[in-house]
Amino acid sequence: MQSLLYGVIAFFFVSMFTLNEAKADTNFKGEVAYFKIENDTAQSRQAARQLAKTLRLLNSSAKNELLTNYADALHAFSDSVLFRGDRDLQQIRVDMADPEIVERMNQLNTALKSDDPTEWEKAKDSGVFDDMDDIMMDYSDFDLPSEDVIETLDMWKTGEDISAPVDQFDSPVKYTSDWSNFEMRTQTMYMKENAEVEFGEQTLKAGDIQMNFVTKIVKAQGIEDSTGTVVEKPIFKDGQSTFNANEMIYNYETGKGLIKGIVTEESDGIITSQVVKKTAGPEMYMGDNVYTTCRLEHPHFGFRTKKLKVVPEKNIVSGPFLVELNESPLPLGFFFGIFPATTDNTSGFIMPSYGESTDRGFYLRDGGVFLALTDYFNLTVLGSAYTLGGWGLNISSQYRKRYAFSGNTRVSFVNNLFQENDGSLTVRQDYQIQWSHSQESKKNSRFSANINIANSDYNRNNSQDANDYLQSSMNSSVSYSNSFNLGNVNLNTTAQTRYQQNVQTGEATLTPEASLNMQRVRPFQNLFKKSNLISEIGLTYSVKANGSVTNKPGSGKLPFNVYGADNSTDDGIDPETGKYPDLLTNFGEYQDDFRWGVTHDIPISTQMKVLKYFTFSPSFNYKEYWHPVSYDYTYLESENAVKVDTTNSMTRYSEYSTAIGFNTNMFMFYNMKGGSIIRHTIQPSASMSFRPDFGDPNYDYYQMVQTSATNPQGTNVFRSEGGLVGKPSAGRSSALSFSVNNVLELKSGKKGEDGKAKKTMLLNNLNVSSGYDFERDSLNWSDISAGFRTTLLKKVDVSVSSRWDPYRYVVTDTKYDETLKKEVVTSQYKSQYTLSETGGGLANLSNMTVSLGTRLAPKGAKEKKEKKLNELEPRNELERQMLEEMRRNPDLYMDFDIPWSLSINYNLNYNKTGEQESTVTQTLTFSGDLSLTPKWKFAFRSGYDFKESAFSYTSFDITRDLHCWQLTANWIPFGPRQSYNITIAVKAAMLQDLKWERRNSWIDRNDRFE
Repeated sequence: MQSLLYGVIAFFFVSMFTLNEAKADTNFKGEVAYFKIENDTAQSRQAARQLAKTLRLLNSSAKNELLTNYADALHAFSDSVLFRGDRDLQQIRVDMADPEIVERMNQLNTALKSDDPTEWEKAKDSGVFDDMDDIMMDYSDFDLPSEDVIETLDMWKTGEDISAPVDQFDSPVKYTSDWSNFEMRTQTMYMKENAEVEFGEQTLKAGDIQMNFVTKIVKAQGIEDSTGTVVEKPIFKDGQSTFNANEMIYNYETGKGLIKGIVTEESDGIITSQVVKKTAGPEMYMGDNVYTTCRLEHPHFGFRTKKLKVVPEKNIVSGPFLVELNESPLPLGFFFGIFPATTDNTSGFIMPSYGESTDRGFYLRDGGVFLALTDYFNLTVLGSAYTLGGWGLNISSQYRKRYAFSGNTRVSFVNNLFQENDGSLTVRQDYQIQWSHSQESKKNSRFSANINIANSDYNRNNSQDANDYLQSSMNSSVSYSNSFNLGNVNLNTTAQTRYQQNVQTGEATLTPEASLNMQRVRPFQNLFKKSNLISEIGLTYSVKANGSVTNKPGSGKLPFNVYGADNSTDDGIDPETGKYPDLLTNFGEYQDDFRWGVTHDIPISTQMKVLKYFTFSPSFNYKEYWHPVSYDYTYLESENAVKVDTTNSMTRYSEYSTAIGFNTNMFMFYNMKGGSIIRHTIQPSASMSFRPDFGDPNYDYYQMVQTSATNPQGTNVFRSEGGLVGKPSAGRSSALSFSVNNVLELKSGKKGEDGKAKKTMLLNNLNVSSGYDFERDSLNWSDISAGFRTTLLKKVDVSVSSRWDPYRYVVTDTKYDETLKKEVVTSQYKSQYTLSETGGGLANLSNMTVSLGTRLAPKGAKEKKEKKLNELEPRNELERQMLEEMRRNPDLYMDFDIPWSLSINYNLNYNKTGEQESTVTQTLTFSGDLSLTPKWKFAFRSGYDFKESAFSYTSFDITRDLHCWQLTANWIPFGPRQSYNITIAVKAAMLQDLKWERRNSWIDRNDRFE
């Protein structure tokens, strides 16, 4: 509790200096989470507000009713608070935020003020009045045709009289009630029971209303029912703002009033006041108040103050206040406070977290500022500081241009100073760069980026997210694509750069590439009326240029000792870190190893039916490989190395192959009892392919060269060995490949409610495949692949894949294994004899993978969660990205309405090569959640490795919905990321720093590297 008090005091200390706060992403209304729609409407609402002001000014003497109503509609549109439940009104604001519309509205405002008639003509012909038709239709109760408004303004511009007939009121007053009485002497209307008065933008509902048409004063209060309870208390609506009160006196001409017992809402906060003085402007002065974000009649917490000033869409300023819990005052508070009360994107300070790290000292972490620079761009700057001298800087930004693109960026740099156990300091500098950019399709081009780059130790040294610990790799990409036509040929081009990192080993690869692709064309299609083998001939073309550079040595090196080259076996790993050096920060050391090449591919194919049931598919494929260098090899016996002469010029290598294929579908039906039928679909296929020997000396693609003293016969070496894009295949091939796929489906004999028979998939596929190469002098048979996939009991997904070796292995050496207590094979080779030839069966199992997985939950839980996710509306770019991620992975969304869920996955992998000992790995992973009560949620995640006989990463989460507060707790009980975190915080975004937190994180312990 002491920590809670200190946290609350610190929050209010910062609130003295804070005009606005950066907002969190989640708002709560009652007990249901919801997102506000992102507006970006500040410019359009400001333009509408100025236009309404100008219209009212020029109409001040004429009092033309049409212009009055037009200005009132614009003013209602510009009001600061949206109807939370009216999505149509919200959408109008979003549509009107188009910068071109805003520019036309500002142009109209300038033209109305100007004496230049050409400016008025340009403005009225710009289409601005058509733009504002939706505002007139939905923000006004009157018919306001744009042509009538233009005609009226034309008359005013030419000096004609547009004055309205003299009326007692500027705006008509409408009133209804179950009982009413008008007193002529005092010009007062008395109304009771369901009384309602409407004057302009303002509406008043109450059980008892008195309205004086001379003084323009309205008095309202509730009435007592038969039990003596006061009901039908006044509800006053002014534009988009609503006030609930006990009594009120209001002058509907001046806009001033006195309200007693009011309850109103500003932003996420609710204000209850005993007396309120309403000015003619938007400001309100309140006395004896309680401010809270809790929506109960008796709120769980609040801030009590005698004086309060509310400036809508800006802030709430209070005098001295005290904190209340369950309406009981605490000895906590301050002399004054300023609370933000705006739905717009506003700048403000971000409170840092504080604590102690055992090897970095005391710290202030992630404190800084949020800058709302424009309606389309913001900037967040956060800093961290440690008493031992470490520091960090984090700069992030979100940007968006409507109908064009959106994205976010983040750059982080941390200078860590770690104190070792012997008292010495170790300096480690870490960085991370993130960029996500998406572009709405514009014509035929598209640009996107998804970058996540960091040095390999960044997550281990700085991240507090346990999911980062489980991440073994990072992938980044930037791509551009464009589609276009040349005559009737469709083409597309793509340019992309990828960056792949292994954070465990530090290995990284940068691979730029560009390609041009032609979609399939059939040049002879129009020459024949009927489909045949020639008319179905189709071809495609693609050219692809690749580049690659990596920090792992060995890529592109020749597979033998090269005379005059560095033939060391250094693996390139930094002995201090045990990882490869960072590629980007050491790029200059690796740029000379950059490799590139170009590939051309032209496949041609056709097909036709033969023997009625078979599909005959001949094909021909032509490829070219372009390499930037070629080599001549000469063996130097005195050096036992190969001298390599390099020619730096583009070298072309081509290859081609041809194939013919047959496939068909066969069906078998098995009749069952009750009228059910099992359909067995058999899909056999076979193909024969031929490829010449491009290792033949006539092609001069390969050179026979001795590579060492132990290799007198020589080796056929490719003349651009080590290139990036591949090479023509050496060795003639004439191969037969075949496969059989099976599918089983059950059709029930009983029909469902829709009158159709129910179909169930019994076996998704059962596939067996192999092949035979006629050109090999031995080992002609390929491995046999077999596998199946199905779903058991509609819940358990089963997948099995296997590979079988048909040849016998001959053992050449063994040794005694102390662990296994037996002789094990250390050396062997595959013989030319099959197992069937030596009486050993058909084939030996060499690899098998078995996967079983299921997700259990109450019926309809998945559909219910997906429906909730689809109903959520984001209010900013960050929420939009979070929502998209949750929709891709619904497990990230915790739904209290789903009582429980459980996911279990089992994986088994078996490997055995010849007569060597087999290796078996088995893992079991499981996760789930359980709603202990409607307010308590328990979630867990773990796994078990049977080979290591140990649990894998394990975590437990507990969430408690405390209405306006929320308790979250995370516990990782063992392992290198052992930690716990407990947080109790207010849900409201504007009070996000009012929280109590207890944390013991691995990031602040000096044993996290162990």
